[in-house]
Amino acid sequence: MTQHTPERRPPMPSRRTVLRAGIPAAVALAGGTALYGATAASAAGPTDAELSTELTNRVKTYLATTGTQTVASVAVSRSTTRLVTANKTLIHDTASIVKMEILLMLLEKYSSVSAIPADIREHARQMIIWSNNDSATKVYNHLGGCNALKAAHTRYGLQYTKASSDCRWGLTTTNVTDQLKIMGQLLYKGRLTQSEVDHARWLMGGVASVQRWGVSAALKTGEKVWIKNGWDSRSSLGGLWVVNSCGIITKPGAVSIRMAILTSKAPNESKGIAIVKEIAKISRSVIDKAVL
Repeated sequence: MTQHTPERRPPMPSRRTVLRAGIPAAVALAGGTALYGATAASAAGPTDAELSTELTNRVKTYLATTGTQTVASVAVSRSTTRLVTANKTLIHDTASIVKMEILLMLLEKYSSVSAIPADIREHARQMIIWSNNDSATKVYNHLGGCNALKAAHTRYGLQYTKASSDCRWGLTTTNVTDQLKIMGQLLYKGRLTQSEVDHARWLMGGVASVQRWGVSAALKTGEKVWIKNGWDSRSSLGGLWVVNSCGIITKPGAVSIRMAILTSKAPNESKGIAIVKEIAKISRSVIDKAVL
């Protein structure tokens, strides 16, 4: 039988072949069956795997120019359909980004924002706006401390986030994809009511200007960011620094971009911040290639 025999149908095109050819996904396969994970609007462009490889290589190349021991992980998502990562399995200390999860726990505990005791609500504000550690500890203890935090990790579906052995909240460990999960549940309606989400957005949109570095470096004209950063030296790293930035970039009428950047082993705070800002810019340039 030759390949032109009517009984033999041509092979189905692969997803990559279809995407590279620019064939509309809705008609890509015989019978009009759409490709898995594709829509008519995502007819062309690189795959998440290809973009993840690019991001990984570009971050690695950049870090090699810094003259530091810094290691970094990134997760950046456009809409809820595209996810690009670099070194996502690396585990880092949270430092103050765990305050996002503590805020989520607090808002979830009460029926409304107004139901939160006034003093605790103010401590939560200080915890986010100024990253005040004493306020964070008061909210953390009010919620039940370590046991409550461990239960929250499970409740929120965090697979790689663990409380420290001595239960200090700043020594919680995590990875980038878990931090995207936290932001998704804190800043979008679902687990929380819309009014609670609006309160969280107000807090993370009002972080003090001196603490708005990191993900904000990826902003374009007309965009704003809901952000929380974390930074501290670590004896476990020989005095080197953990410097992290998590945030969601938004613009009216546009698809949001969620970004988590976690780093370890920066030589100091200022160098760590500079590195995180550059990684944010790299990450934005890569995720902008993701066609929805």
